[in-house]
Amino acid sequence: MVLTPSSAAKAKEELNEPEDAAAVVAALRARVLAAQGDEEARRWEWALAATLRQVKWDADRAFEKLSELSAFAAKRPHLFAALNAQEFVGQATIGVTSHLPTRNNRGELVLLLNGEAMSELAREHTMQDMLRYSVFYMTHLMQDEETQVNGVVIVENLHNYPMMALNRMKGVGPTGMKASFEWLKVSPMRLRGIYAIRQPWYVGVMLAMVKPFMSAKLRERVALFGADTSGMLAAAGLTPEQLPPEYGGTLQGFDTAWHLKEMLGRQGSRP
Repeated sequence: MVLTPSSAAKAKEELNEPEDAAAVVAALRARVLAAQGDEEARRWEWALAATLRQVKWDADRAFEKLSELSAFAAKRPHLFAALNAQEFVGQATIGVTSHLPTRNNRGELVLLLNGEAMSELAREHTMQDMLRYSVFYMTHLMQDEETQVNGVVIVENLHNYPMMALNRMKGVGPTGMKASFEWLKVSPMRLRGIYAIRQPWYVGVMLAMVKPFMSAKLRERVALFGADTSGMLAAAGLTPEQLPPEYGGTLQGFDTAWHLKEMLGRQGSRP
């Protein structure tokens, strides 16, 4: 994939992307190969450029990050085993996690998290299911070079968020919660902001409970807007036409599983 001119300029100006980027990626690949072997090197091929961009082309830090990613996968192999799009269509249709087909005005990919759907997800799926979906989903999203360069923002609808839904989900506990934040930490995603609207009062209490699992940088990027949907839209760089009504927008007929269905459609069209 070739970056758009604006993203190519951002990559050089903000991320220190070198002229010999391909050579730096090749050197990192060789380093991972020497340290972890051929199988692991092939396994993380998708993450090489994404990780380098995440750490602004600091090759040593990128190698550390890839080592952390490998260690996370070795500790939790069940999250990475035999992942395929078909497994997650049902979970995606519930609508807790999705992303927009359009980017915001900064070129960032926009992930959507719908807290209102959490009760149904907790009834039908385990914490392991949710984490497997996150691993699968982010692995594919982070292969897009525009997303590697411009990063990701998360928009959350927390209206009627079921406070006890996660507690009822099988396998959540401190271990499951810790794993979710560890995955967020080791994945090569440039998270630029988390913008929540319509949160009930107790979300602040829940946020205080999970903050110990969050990095300092992540804590700084969380903003709760309550009923101020226009303020959230401005901060997130979005227009009402881009977002479904539950997120303060006017977009109708949004299919939360659209990305997986397109992926399966492409796979089905192959000879």
